[in-house]
Amino acid sequence: MPEFHRSLRGLAGALRSGQRPLLAYLAELAEYFEQVEPQLLAFVPENGRFDRLRREAETLLAQYPDPDKRPLLFGVPIGVKDIFHVDGFITQAGSQLPADILQGKEATSVTRLKQAGALILGKTVTTEFAYFAPGPTRNPHNPAHTPGGSSSGSAAAVAAGLSPLALGTQTIGSVNRPAAFCGVVGYKP
Repeated sequence: MPEFHRSLRGLAGALRSGQRPLLAYLAELAEYFEQVEPQLLAFVPENGRFDRLRREAETLLAQYPDPDKRPLLFGVPIGVKDIFHVDGFITQAGSQLPADILQGKEATSVTRLKQAGALILGKTVTTEFAYFAPGPTRNPHNPAHTPGGSSSGSAAAVAAGLSPLALGTQTIGSVNRPAAFCGVVGYKP
């Protein structure tokens, strides 16, 4: 796991203060993502992911030039389970339904994370409708083992160091089990 993802608090503080320059951090993350994600399959595929993130980061930097006025999660990349609606992203809930079927208003939790300065790294893989057949995500510690339940993409992304924070959903252990299987903390607030 990259050293810069060992602590969400440390990363957020370093990005906010400028100690870790946001654009350089994203370039480093892009390189790591390209090495790890093709085997892990924690994220829903997205063309131009890091071009989008770079543009969003440039907007954040222009909006908050003074490090002392930057929001708490300034520039922190987060994964969002493909159950949540996110403006600018398709929601398919791990299914093959047409892209327009499940669209809706952005989830309040996502909006609040963005308001706190977080960047959406992308949608994380979920089992179909967060319930049925397992998705393609692999356990980052042993690809032959399951990464858990429906929030497996989120847990695997955090465990592999692709994202220091990810949203999942909990119905019947859908956060707890993947977190435990992947060796990270997961909880339902």
